[in-house]
Amino acid sequence: MGESKWDEAIILDNSHLSGFTGGDPDFECQVLDIFLANAPNYLEALCATNQVDWKSTAHKLKGAARSIGAWRLARAAERAEHLGSPATGDPRRTEIIKILAERLADLVGYIKNHQKALRG
Repeated sequence: MGESKWDEAIILDNSHLSGFTGGDPDFECQVLDIFLANAPNYLEALCATNQVDWKSTAHKLKGAARSIGAWRLARAAERAEHLGSPATGDPRRTEIIKILAERLADLVGYIKNHQKALRG
């Protein structure tokens, strides 16, 4: 399976998110709150996971990012998933975790600003 066509330049696709939530700003904030509560746990799990669970955990992070339209994070999570089962000392694992952490931090900041605007 090849890589997706998600635009990696987009931190959060507001039109996708609005479509997902039916344009309801309160529901949008709730969905984003759920994402904020769960996504860091997936990254923590990737840092701590054994080789067997790596692909499954990366897939969960990709799905969470896709659901809200966080294409930049979703693409990195997809790359992590495609690594298969990298060993703990594998430099590819270290690099993708670094990228995921950076992209998640950027997304969290973006989401918090977006929620402030939605809540007024």
